[in-house]
Parts: sequence; C-alpha cells; structure tokens
Amino acid sequence: MKERCFGRAQALLCAASRGETYVAAGLVVAVALCLARPAAAAPEADATAKPAEAAVTSTEPAKDAAKDPPAKSDDGPPSRDQKDQSKNQLKLPFTSRTDAVPDARSHYRALIEKEAAGTGLAPEIAEAVMGVESGYNASVIGGVGEIGLMQLLPSTARMLGFTGSLAELAIPENNVHYGVMYLAQAWRLAGGDLCTAVMKYRAGHGEIRFSYLSVNYCVAVRARLAARGFRVTGTVPVATFGEPMRSGGVGGGGCGRKCVGVARIGRVDLVALNTRLNALVVQVRAGK
Repeated sequence: MKERCFGRAQALLCAASRGETYVAAGLVVAVALCLARPAAAAPEADATAKPAEAAVTSTEPAKDAAKDPPAKSDDGPPSRDQKDQSKNQLKLPFTSRTDAVPDARSHYRALIEKEAAGTGLAPEIAEAVMGVESGYNASVIGGVGEIGLMQLLPSTARMLGFTGSLAELAIPENNVHYGVMYLAQAWRLAGGDLCTAVMKYRAGHGEIRFSYLSVNYCVAVRARLAARGFRVTGTVPVATFGEPMRSGGVGGGGCGRKCVGVARIGRVDLVALNTRLNALVVQVRAGK
C-alpha cells in the first residue's frame, strides 16, 4: 500500500516539474492520504488486539478465584473445616443411636425393676437369681422343663395365672413378670431371709429344708450380690440332705448341666424354642 502511494506521489511530482500546476493540489492530497493510511490502519490493528487483551484480562479474576475459593460452595469440594464439621455431625447420630438401644442385660434390669416395685423385694436379688438361673440367657430350657430367664416351670407359671404357650413364656417380659412374682412371694414367706427365699424359689414354696443344691444356690446368689456391692445379710445354712455338688453346677453362673438348650443372650428364637419344648414335653409324657 505504501509503495503504491509513493509511486503516485512520484508521478505527480514529475508532472509538477513539467509545469502542470493543476497537479500540485493532487500531490498534496495524495501525500496526505498516504500518510493518513498507516495511521488509520493502526487503530484497526489495535481494535483487533483489544478483544484478546480483554480475554486475557477476563481470565485474571478466574485465577484469583481459584487461588481464593469461597468459604462455602454447593458445587466445589468442601474445605478442611467443612470436612471436620461434617465428621462431627456424622458421629452424633451414631452415638445417639447407640445410646438409645440398651443391651440385653440393661433391658432385663429395667423389666426386673418394674416388676419388683411395690413387692418389698430388692431388684438386685431378682437380678442375681436371674444370673444364677439362666446366665441372662432368654432361650435356656432346663433339664426338667424350666423356661427362660427366670427358669420357670410351666406348671408354676400357670399357677400364677399364665395362660399362654410355652414359647410365649420364654419371652422376657412374660418370664420376668411371673418369675419376679414367684420370687417376691418366696421372699415374704421367708420373712426376708435371703437363703430361705431363694431356696423356696428353687425348690418350691412348700420346701423348708436345705439340700446341697439349695445351699450352693444361695452361695451363688450371695456372691453375685456381694460382687455388685449389695449389702448381704443372714447366714448360709447347712445342708441336711442330697449330695454335694461337683464343679460345673449352679455356682458356675447359669443353669449349668441341667440346661438342654442355649442361645445368645438377648435373642430368643421362638420357633426353635417351641420345637425343643414340644420335644421335651413328649419325652416327659413318655417317661423318658
């Protein structure tokens, strides 16, 4: 473009040298145009470059934003503080839920306290008897048909007013209700003497003698009470009949060798329990 402009200017100069004065004005215009075109082209180039500069400039806030992310974002990853806070929030429901579900023994303890209230029987004694009888195992069946946590005979439960099935008698709520009722009656008949009360619970309300089994039974109950800090009164009587107990009997904390069925503490499989109970009833009726 510049070469063409200056070519025109040179031609006009030649014409002017020959005396063509009318061309002088054209020369001035041509030179002005040639000088003006680069200046006009420069703004066009600048205008083209400005969008690129604007694009570069527009990326700067994004970089700054990446360096300094917002404190809270719904789409971006959480900050370290947010992660720590979320961990604390996740722990609370788990802790609350764990605290809300008591273990089996705590549940049994609550049942005992409810049933013993107003009977004059300390719930600690009933809980110690439960520990000796079944080891807190609700699915235990004794060798002669005792059932559940308190190892109740079905005949004893029916005497107290129970009308359900054998499997229903094993349900902790039912078993503890009738077991504590029977033990509270024995406590009153014994005049508040511990060994006499638990002997009557084990052997029957009408029994007045102590066998070796009853003596060992009382010793086991007293040991459980003493272990938890309960003040134990009275003395341990001397056995007048029966045979001395060998290891693995009542003092072991549970029904010992007399049990024919066990399961985990706090879980009762009523179907399996009912099957074993029915088989036991058949054996008893057959005289086996």
